[in-house]
Amino acid sequence: MDWNFGDLLDATAAHVPGDRPAIIRGDHVTSWADFDARTNRLARAMLAAGLRAGDRVAILARNVPEFIEIAAAAFKARLTHVNLNYRYTTSEIEYVLRDCQAAALFYQGEFASVVAPLVGGAIDHLTYAVQIDGAGAYDGIVKEGDAAPLDIVRSPEDGYLLYTGGTTGRPKGVMWRSVDARWSQLESPVATTTPANMEDHVAQVLKGVAGRVMPACPLMHGAGLNSSLAELLVGGTAVLLPSDRFSADELWSEAERHHVTRILIVGDAFARPMADALLANPGRWDLSSLRLISSAGLMWSEQVKAALLDALPQLTLLDILGASEASGFGYAITNKDRSTPTGLFEPGPQTVIIDLEQERVLAADEVGQGWLARRPPFGAGYHGDPEKTAGVYRSIDGQAYAVPGDMAERLPDGRLRLLGRGSMCINTGGEKVFVEEVEEALKRVDGVVDAMVFGLPDPQWGSVVTALIEGGEAFDDQALRAALSHDLAAYKQPRRIIRVAALPRHASGKSDYRSGMHMARAEIAALPSTG
Repeated sequence: MDWNFGDLLDATAAHVPGDRPAIIRGDHVTSWADFDARTNRLARAMLAAGLRAGDRVAILARNVPEFIEIAAAAFKARLTHVNLNYRYTTSEIEYVLRDCQAAALFYQGEFASVVAPLVGGAIDHLTYAVQIDGAGAYDGIVKEGDAAPLDIVRSPEDGYLLYTGGTTGRPKGVMWRSVDARWSQLESPVATTTPANMEDHVAQVLKGVAGRVMPACPLMHGAGLNSSLAELLVGGTAVLLPSDRFSADELWSEAERHHVTRILIVGDAFARPMADALLANPGRWDLSSLRLISSAGLMWSEQVKAALLDALPQLTLLDILGASEASGFGYAITNKDRSTPTGLFEPGPQTVIIDLEQERVLAADEVGQGWLARRPPFGAGYHGDPEKTAGVYRSIDGQAYAVPGDMAERLPDGRLRLLGRGSMCINTGGEKVFVEEVEEALKRVDGVVDAMVFGLPDPQWGSVVTALIEGGEAFDDQALRAALSHDLAAYKQPRRIIRVAALPRHASGKSDYRSGMHMARAEIAALPSTG
């Protein structure tokens, strides 16, 4: 089946009860009938504004209902929605808007000052900018006009751009076609049925198998929106947390209040405080509706999973190994009868291990190490970057593979052990930070002679950005971060800054990161204890 998300949303809306909630955020409820009407009107408005099939529509917003509405309307209008990180500075947002040649921008009012220099003709191809709250025109657009489904022929090539960090330190947009993204969704090991065509899809909707998903992580990341969309496609409900700052107490209260069946998190950064809240408040919340917690993007430790199951033994915990370029590399399923050691995964049905030096794919039962890869479906490449596309999307013996850059080992029992990134990428709290970007920003600060950046392990965030610098004595740590704030979002700025007389380097002049990490650990160990 050549799936298209616009067609799927139309088919679902035509068969789901109109009064069923589609999106809930606190006391605000958008019914399925309203969700369908609002997104149809918005799709028409974008086309009336001159946007054409394939034009990019950027979204700068937190976890609000409008984020999901804009993405759905883009699918319906055959437009390509683009995620913007709401932590980005004006210069970082400008880079993405120019890189993807965005024709439209939807943004929350709290970011109005950040985007003000970029709208009103500053970027010639950005012709349509709408604030989605406050004094913006968004409310009128989604409440007025023709609410019927669009009379439009769509294509499985329609899709979206998922921006993620690039190895040069600049974000790169991974192109996803609807057909590939939908088949990837259907690979989930917890999926009860796999529809083969639109008739099967409608039958699934009519069976009422849908649940209520709560994406605790940002919608601006692929997993957050993807999980919400997957539930909506079968007629379910997306439940958004009402507060911008994560609170485990609020999460459990909202899950109880709205009878949430599935929660999406990002590893221990979310799971640890969730487990702590349950431990500190036994019996406070009725979470009998909850069946599944899934995680993607950050380590989820065996100990924290065990703590969640002690409190909620009915749960299944699904740890997903994926990337922006391709998903479904592996899964770890944990429940009261089954546990998986931290860092081990069952391979996905299309997953392989590749020895790139020999251009050889390890046999399905072959023990060994190599690059984690998979056969289609996967992303269609990087927008505007054929060189990077060729490096990640490869062909071996006539078979296409996605090889995003993770190293893994296949064990004798067939499971995969994740070894780590092949590039110097820091995953901190689910956000990707590339060291080159931070190093260059540090070197631009007056008085900083040289800089080396890497990630060091952290129990809450997975890794924290750590910097060794030469010079910069005129700045204390706070002032140095302030100097970086124009170029770097806060999460990219070093949490640990260590001043050294000279950075370790190889004879070639390249940074000796191994020695640098050793120096940093020694300096940190020598600090007075705060315990």
